[in-house]
Amino acid sequence: MSSRQLSVTAIILRSFLIILFFFDVAHADVSHTHGDPVPDNENTKTPLTPKKEGKSYISGSIVLNEFRSVALPIVSTENPGAVINTKFPLTGQTYALMATYGTYITENFKTELRYTTGIKSDTLDEMLKININYAFNWYIGGTLPVTDSFSAYALVGVSFYDADVTRYEVTRKLPGDIGTSEQNIQPSPTEVEDGLFGTKFSMSWMLGFDYMLDENWFLAFEYGRLLKDTDTNIKVYQAGTQLRYEF
Repeated sequence: MSSRQLSVTAIILRSFLIILFFFDVAHADVSHTHGDPVPDNENTKTPLTPKKEGKSYISGSIVLNEFRSVALPIVSTENPGAVINTKFPLTGQTYALMATYGTYITENFKTELRYTTGIKSDTLDEMLKININYAFNWYIGGTLPVTDSFSAYALVGVSFYDADVTRYEVTRKLPGDIGTSEQNIQPSPTEVEDGLFGTKFSMSWMLGFDYMLDENWFLAFEYGRLLKDTDTNIKVYQAGTQLRYEF
C-alpha cells in the first residue's frame, strides 16, 4: 500500500478518534455540571446498551473510494486504433457521499440499503478523470457488542454501480525512430469504456465498528471492498466515517 493510501486512511481514523475524545470530555463535563447521581442500588440500574431488535436506522457518510489495478492503454491522437503503451497498475482516490437505511432483524443481525454518489474525482496520469457516478448496495450481516459503547460488525452483499470517466489529450515526449519526439496522446477510446467497468454488478463486503454517542446516535468507521469488476479486474475499496440515527 502506498504512503498516499496510508495517509488518507490514517487521517480518517485519527479524525474519528478525536471526535470520540471530545465527545467523552463534553459528556463528562455535562454530567459533572448537573451533578448526575451515581446509581447505588439494584433498582436504579438500567441497561447501558439499548436493545436493537426491531429498530430501524438512517445514516449519512463521507467515504473514500480507492480504485486499484486500473490499466490505462495509450494511443496516439493521429492513430487512435493502435495502442502504443499501457500503464498498469494505476491507483486513484475519489470521494463520495453515502446515505443508508437499515433495520435490525434480530439483536445481532441486520440488513441495509445504501446509495452512493461521487463528489470529488481523481485524474490518472493527467489523462483519465474517474469517479463513482453512483452505487446502490444491499448488505446483510452481524453485529457484536465489544463493550457497552463499542460494537463491531461485518456485512456482505451485492452492488450495482456506474463510473464517470473523462479522457484528456496530453503532449508527451516519446521514443521514435530517431531519438524522441513530442506526440499528442490520449487513453484509447475503444479499450477504455465510457463507464470504465465492464460489468455493473459485484459482490461487496464491509467491516466496521461503531461508538454509541447516546441511546439513538452512533458514530462509525468502516472499511471494505465496494466492487471487483470481473471484466477489467479493477477493484474499488471504500473507507468512511458514518453518523447513524436509530429509532
